[in-house]
Amino acid sequence: MRAFVAPLAALALFAPRLAMAGLGPAHVMVVYNADAVGAKDVADQYVKARALPAGHVCALSGLDPKVTSIDLTTWDSKVRKPLDACLTAAPEPDEIDALVTVRGLPYLVKLPTGDVGFEALLQVGHGTKDGKEIATLAQTDSASVANPLFAKGGLSSEFTLSNPYQDWYKSSTQVVRQKVAPPAFTRLGVVDKGASIKVQKQLYVVARLDGFDFVDAAALITRAIDAEKSTPPKGTLLCMHGADDARGARDPECEHATRVLKAAGFDATWLPTFDGKLTGKTVSAYFTGADSLRDAIAGNTYAPGAVVDNLTSFGAVPQNFFCSADGKTCPASESQTSIARFVRAGASFVHGTVAEPKNNVFPNAGALLHYTMGYSAGEAFLFHQQFLAWYNLHLGDPLLTPWAKRPEVTLGEARATTPFVVKATHPDGVAKVRLYVAGKRVAEADGDTLTTTLPGAAGARVDVLAVGIAKSATAKRTGWLEPAVEVHADVQGWTAATLTIGAPLPVDPDGGPVADGGDAGNEGTPTTTDESGCGCRHASTSSTPRTYAGLAALGLLMLTRRRART
Repeated sequence: MRAFVAPLAALALFAPRLAMAGLGPAHVMVVYNADAVGAKDVADQYVKARALPAGHVCALSGLDPKVTSIDLTTWDSKVRKPLDACLTAAPEPDEIDALVTVRGLPYLVKLPTGDVGFEALLQVGHGTKDGKEIATLAQTDSASVANPLFAKGGLSSEFTLSNPYQDWYKSSTQVVRQKVAPPAFTRLGVVDKGASIKVQKQLYVVARLDGFDFVDAAALITRAIDAEKSTPPKGTLLCMHGADDARGARDPECEHATRVLKAAGFDATWLPTFDGKLTGKTVSAYFTGADSLRDAIAGNTYAPGAVVDNLTSFGAVPQNFFCSADGKTCPASESQTSIARFVRAGASFVHGTVAEPKNNVFPNAGALLHYTMGYSAGEAFLFHQQFLAWYNLHLGDPLLTPWAKRPEVTLGEARATTPFVVKATHPDGVAKVRLYVAGKRVAEADGDTLTTTLPGAAGARVDVLAVGIAKSATAKRTGWLEPAVEVHADVQGWTAATLTIGAPLPVDPDGGPVADGGDAGNEGTPTTTDESGCGCRHASTSSTPRTYAGLAALGLLMLTRRRART
């Protein structure tokens, strides 16, 4: 671990709030290697678990799954161009804000000079620095592409500990003085902060489903779903003192973050002494720094939704993801401590670096503060990552949101030329309801109810995704400089189903529709329900969704008869 000691720049603010965003199935594309046996199965599992619409999967080919590093020419022909084509062909290209990659893809890309992480390069899209695409630039020995979303402006004067490198890690002290938390992430909402780096509309949330094998990769999906079944996670938000000064660069901030979280009523703990054999803890977060942490991993319990970062150089180097031929030794050849160990032990979201990064590029502990406000893991870690296009790698589902309740969404009855009603509920209220058909957004309404007409004649089958977006809420944070924070996480909940459109309701002699639906039987109910719910705790579309359609039909009947009497 090489230390970086230059001071950070001064204050920079989050991008101003634009259109309502938040991450959900309409905003994710899965990218996998079609030549890697097992990758498609994991991709399909993710699509099903998160109810991704058709057109949100990108299969790359021509990449040897055994090759962990590719050159820029291969990147351009086998990754960038086909991914650009996938994004362009998506039903709503501008809504894709997150990329989920799957084990079997490379870990590194060789630039004209130096390397860059595969996911880190995906993250910046076609972003530029000094007018040239970041992907074409030579890589220096230090990260240089500043993240415009990073929460700068913290004050180390609020620390009770000191470290020679602490000025790189103080975003938690900025978060506790914010009256308004950052807007939910959207590519279109990114605002470039300087003349040199341009990533607006190009910046993605990127995370990888990986571990020691495809079973580990798939387990990350299951844990994300399990984490959202009951909130919040049952475990300690834990930070432990680093093993040495270089790897303890984040220690002062970690102590601060756990202290303010505890003051606000969270189960948060700072361990002031490094313990290389830590065991017996149940954690919902585990931050520390050590080159050898192998004996302090598997003996702990990781609650579904647990996030992990060990500040050390080589946690995510390619060799750390592969077991011996007989599968008994994982990894077969380990450099420092593999982050795949955390995945195998039960963690849900883990950060590491794929090459020597220096000690100024790891996630700030302020990520824990926004994560516990209800932002997704992908967003929280991005807001607290200082640099882009470097060596950062995140393992897990970027939609992981265990600290917020998702809205519950139910569907009305689907009939031709008849109002189709979507209803969403949430304790804080619902700001918007959106409806997608075959991945295209066909309707949106403010409030908790959307009424529209589904396209298609009776008998047609349509794939629908209905999304509810929770209203902004105030988070109470006792002991913070700002004890009430306006949170704009725009948490989404959704229901997906394939519906068969039923016949229109019969019309009575006065011209009004018959509310009971006549002899239509079960027409209009979902014909498949495997994708409904997506682990999001909303009502299953397997129940008969007649209530809202019936009310709408009754309203039309009463209105027609009233007009007939005037």
